Amino acid sequence: MEHTSDRRQRRRQVTIEEIKATARRQIAREGAANFSFGAVARAMGMTPPALYRYFESRGALIVALIIDAYDSMGQALESAGEGLPSEDHAGRFLALMHAYREWAVDAPETYALMHGASMGNVEMPAEHVQAFQCAVMRSMGAMVGVLRDVDNVDHLIVPRQYREPPPSVQGALDWMRSVLQGETLPLGILALALTTWLRADGLVWQELHGHLPNALFGNGDFYAMESQILAERLGLLD
Repeated sequence: MEHTSDRRQRRRQVTIEEIKATARRQIAREGAANFSFGAVARAMGMTPPALYRYFESRGALIVALIIDAYDSMGQALESAGEGLPSEDHAGRFLALMHAYREWAVDAPETYALMHGASMGNVEMPAEHVQAFQCAVMRSMGAMVGVLRDVDNVDHLIVPRQYREPPPSVQGALDWMRSVLQGETLPLGILALALTTWLRADGLVWQELHGHLPNALFGNGDFYAMESQILAERLGLLD
């Protein structure tokens, strides 16, 4: 027999997911900068105080949405290149780069929310810090996986400074390695994955929210060109 507390917890979780879905619709419609805790409550047919029983603050709801977004992006990147031969490193890398842009273009306001556009300083509850870190690193982990596979066959081009970083940088990379639970991952691969991920992020951010001419980005041609150049610099393409 199901306990009353189990039913109550299940109903609570259903309501939490409904609140988050309502918030995502509002963000897609109104934009990340106009996200309103009160508007979510009204759309749910609730008062703002009632919403506080599920999220203690507007910031807590934002953090939950960001965690979900990074998990969604991570899943998309992990699925990129499915069906390609494991030895097709260039194809897998380019598929991953394409998946990053495609995810952001399909959800530009969620992408803006993830990067804190016009959201001010969001206070993150301590109990959510680990979940947040793991979600962010999930998308990074997909890049690490592709680059690590290439490095295992000894033709990935990794700058010496990445393989032998200064102590302060090494400390940050060690932290990344612990979050990814990859104690044996070479620091050079982590550093290369990070800079590649940041390159993709910068290009996509400028396309969606930057101040450069739209004609420069076209329908993704500029991004595709840069992805090809990155693949060449990594030694994946001749």
